[in-house]
Amino acid sequence: MELSLAYIMSQILIIIYYLIYSYTFHLKDSNKILVFGIVATIISSISYVLLNAYTGMAMCLVAIIRNLLFAKDKKNKLSLIFIFVVTLIASIFTFDSYFCLFNILATLIYTFALWQKNTKIYKLLGIIVNGLMIIYDVYIKSIMGVVFMLVSFISSIIGYYKECNKKRVII
Repeated sequence: MELSLAYIMSQILIIIYYLIYSYTFHLKDSNKILVFGIVATIISSISYVLLNAYTGMAMCLVAIIRNLLFAKDKKNKLSLIFIFVVTLIASIFTFDSYFCLFNILATLIYTFALWQKNTKIYKLLGIIVNGLMIIYDVYIKSIMGVVFMLVSFISSIIGYYKECNKKRVII
């Protein structure tokens, strides 16, 4: 790992990305989750390009398409299947190591999580997604990616815990 300008810039962008991404686990409105997800994903895509992690970049581009599509019609099963197919096609063109499977699987699971109406399921699956992405970030040697994905991992656990233990108010 060389401390080039591109690497340093990628790490700064990763910090910005993870701050936004972690915040999504504390939102209750699924549309806001999608909007913040699009902004974060654009930033993440640029950081992957700077790291020469093209599977990561491809999965970000798929995620942007997914978020825009889901913002219009999340409940459509064809939208979900379409995004799964696009993910698999993008994977074929960028696959360079078995470690890329962690990023691809994380993208598929996160897509399913976003497709859910229930934010509790989103938060639970976010724990799995974050675990998979920690492994991918180790593979691409993204120090800040690993550090902040650990923060996101903890944030997703806290968000899920809060969701499971919220007090019900009877009126």
